[in-house]
Amino acid sequence: VGNGQGVVRLLQFSGILSSEMKNKLQLLWWSELVKEYFTPKAVMKLTLWRDSQRNEAKPFEIGVPILPRFFLVTTQSGVKSMSLTLDGARERFFGQGHSVVECVSAVWTYRYVNGYTVTLRGPLTVHVIIAATGPGLTSQTLKFEDFQFDANMHDKYIASDAIVGARTLERIDPKTFLDIQAAATAADTVITAQQEEDRWAEPRIFIGQAVLPGEPVNAFGIPQATMRCLELAESVSSMADLIGYAHDNKMGPMGACGYVKHRD
Repeated sequence: VGNGQGVVRLLQFSGILSSEMKNKLQLLWWSELVKEYFTPKAVMKLTLWRDSQRNEAKPFEIGVPILPRFFLVTTQSGVKSMSLTLDGARERFFGQGHSVVECVSAVWTYRYVNGYTVTLRGPLTVHVIIAATGPGLTSQTLKFEDFQFDANMHDKYIASDAIVGARTLERIDPKTFLDIQAAATAADTVITAQQEEDRWAEPRIFIGQAVLPGEPVNAFGIPQATMRCLELAESVSSMADLIGYAHDNKMGPMGACGYVKHRD
C-alpha cells in the first residue's frame, strides 16, 4: 500500500455508491457494503457547516454500527446515487500495511430523484489498511479504518427538466439583428458594448409561473432525516456507558441514573 492502491479502493467504493439499484433501500445491503469496505472499529468523521459559512459547524463521528443506517436513511430521503471526486488526491505510506489518502478538494455528490444535485466540498482524509478476510495471504483486502470529510461548503443545482412551467423561446427582432450586423460592417460606426453582447447572445427561454421542487436538504447540505439520524446516534453514543452499566447490573434506567448521580 502507499502507491495508489488506497485511491483505487476509494474509487471502487464511489463506483458502488453511484450505481442506482433498488437494493439500496434495504438495510442488509448497506450492512454488507460497510462490512466489505470498513474495519469493525472504523469511524467516519463528518463535519458539516451551516449555509457554507464558517460560523456554525456540526461534527459527527459515525461508527460502523450506525453507518448502514446513515446510508439507508439518506437513500430513503430521495438520494438515487452518490459519488466521490478525488481530484489531486495523494497517497502516502503510513506504516506496515497502512496508508493515508489525502485530498484537499474532494467532492461528495448527492443526486436526488427530484432533479436536484447537491455537492459537499472540502478536505478528505482516509486511513486504509490491509485487513484479513480469511486464512492465508490471498484472503486480504483493503479497508477504511478512519474516514474524515470536512464539508466546508455545499452547492445546489437543479436539472432544467425538473422546472415545471410553460416555456417560450425569446424572439429576436429581425430588424434589430440586421442593424447590429450593419453596424459591425460599417467602418465609421462604433459598436456599443450592449450591441456586441446582443450580437452573440444565445436565445433565452422564459418559463411562465415556474414551479421548482422543494429543496431536499437543510442548511447543512444533507437531508433533515439524515441529520436527525446522526443526532440520535450521537445521543445514544453519549449514553453508551450508562446503558452498559444498567445492562451489566440488571438495573432499570432510573436506577442506573440514580447510581451515577450519587457516584458523581
